[in-house]
Amino acid sequence: MIRDVVTLSLGIFFLWFSLSHSQQESGKVKDMQQQLQDLQQDIIQLERQLKTEDNQLRAESKSIENLDRQIFLIQSKISIYKDKINQQKSLVTSLERQIDTLIKKISILREIYQQQAVFAYKYQRENKYNWIFGVSSVNDLLVKYHYFRKVMTAERSVFDDLVSLSADLQAKEETLEKEIKLTEQYLLSASREEENLNSKRAAKSQLVAKLKRNKSSLSQALKEKKESYTKLKNLLASLDKERPNRQLKVETQIKWEKLTGNFSKNKGKLNWPVQGKILHEFGRYKNPELKTVLNNTGIDIQAARGTDVRCVFSGVVSLITYMSGFGNMVIVDHNDGYYTVYAHLDQIFLKVNDFVEGGDRIGTVGESGSLEGPKLHFEIYGNNRTLNPMDWLRKI
Repeated sequence: MIRDVVTLSLGIFFLWFSLSHSQQESGKVKDMQQQLQDLQQDIIQLERQLKTEDNQLRAESKSIENLDRQIFLIQSKISIYKDKINQQKSLVTSLERQIDTLIKKISILREIYQQQAVFAYKYQRENKYNWIFGVSSVNDLLVKYHYFRKVMTAERSVFDDLVSLSADLQAKEETLEKEIKLTEQYLLSASREEENLNSKRAAKSQLVAKLKRNKSSLSQALKEKKESYTKLKNLLASLDKERPNRQLKVETQIKWEKLTGNFSKNKGKLNWPVQGKILHEFGRYKNPELKTVLNNTGIDIQAARGTDVRCVFSGVVSLITYMSGFGNMVIVDHNDGYYTVYAHLDQIFLKVNDFVEGGDRIGTVGESGSLEGPKLHFEIYGNNRTLNPMDWLRKI
């Protein structure tokens, strides 16, 4: 009996010990699992941080691109507002002239009507029956009656014209007031967009300055620039392949076909797209901050923002786009596989498939996609390769 009790007691003790030990072990396993999870989380966090740092480099570059696009769109809005304001000013001027003419007409008619009224009053008062008793015959009576009917009709006509012109004047003045208010609204909207534009430009300047101070960011931007050179070359090649499928207006197609053989004859005679300082020539050049070498597929001309950029030779606008490293860009097709590229534009005045003559405005100098301030990147492409623009432009 005692043995059984002892045996039972020992069994319970070992069972308790076993359960207790099992719980402790289980607790330790859970702790270890938690530690592993924590460590894994730390590793993931570090990986994310590394990716974030890399992403930040890209994000800074993308932010500049984003701001460039916003600046371009805001400028387009401002341009529309300016067009509307000019239209409103013309309308207001026209209304003012019409109102001035109406006032003069009303003044003349009032004077005529006043004279007619005075004449009628005097005649009615002094000669009420004279014109009847003074007739010599029935025919004379009919003639005088017809005459006075005409006088009365003329007087009524003047009065009706006065009423009509006065109503027209009131309507014109109300329209003028509305148009002036609308013009003021457009001016206010344009002013706000100008402030927004200046804010975006300031934000971009800060980002560019930050990126240029950060060598890693600058290195990333230059890497993207190199990639963009390749993308542009491939883009130009694809435009040449797709040209047979291009749909142009008949008159545009005729003008474009007449350009056959003309571009190559003008080597060394082309006018410059913009006047300014050559920032980077064609070919290899070293970046002063990173001491890295870039291969420039065109030339970069430094000029004040807003300076007109002109087409160097007649052609058809083949593409208008935004490309990283180049910003707002226009490509013109001059036939025979020759193209010119105008990049970093601020405003663009053309549309795709427009025919443009040599010397026509393409847009204005800007700093879209640029880390060096306002400039024009200009390229000439022919014979499936990039050509040195300095060999094609007039010597200065």
